[in-house]
Amino acid sequence: KRLEQAPNLKDIPGTLFLGGGAPVTAGGAPIAGIGVAGAPSGDLDEKFARAGAATLAP
Repeated sequence: KRLEQAPNLKDIPGTLFLGGGAPVTAGGAPIAGIGVAGAPSGDLDEKFARAGAATLAP
């Protein structure tokens, strides 16, 4: 029950969560992120962001 009432990231004032991002990881840990905007949809933005992140993988 307490978890249902606990604040989370979306509750931080001034934050906006949209599609179009992908994490960049090293050694299994997140170290950065890639954000893309401008495609007709957030789904496509995210697809392109993931493609960019994949090129960084060893």
